[in-house]
Amino acid sequence: MSWLDTATVKTVADKASEKAAQDLATENAWVKAEIENADISLNIVQDGDRRSIGTVGDWRNYRKALRDRVQDGAIVGERPVRPV
Repeated sequence: MSWLDTATVKTVADKASEKAAQDLATENAWVKAEIENADISLNIVQDGDRRSIGTVGDWRNYRKALRDRVQDGAIVGERPVRPV
C-alpha cells in the first residue's frame, strides 16, 4: 500500500474556498483592531487632546464603515480610510 492510496487532492474549488475563509478571517481581525483603535482616537478627540486627529463625527463615521465592511460572511467594498 502506497501513501498515494490515502492521499487527498485539493481541487481548485477547495483551494479557493480555503483562501476565501482565510481572507475573511484576516479582514475580521483587521476590522476588530481598527475599531479598537478608533475607540481610542475618538476618546482623544472628545477629551480635546492636542494630539487629536479628525472630528468626533469623522471617527464615528469611520467606526460605522468598519462595522459595514463584513456583512453576512462577505467582505463588502474597499477598506475604509482612517480620518486624517
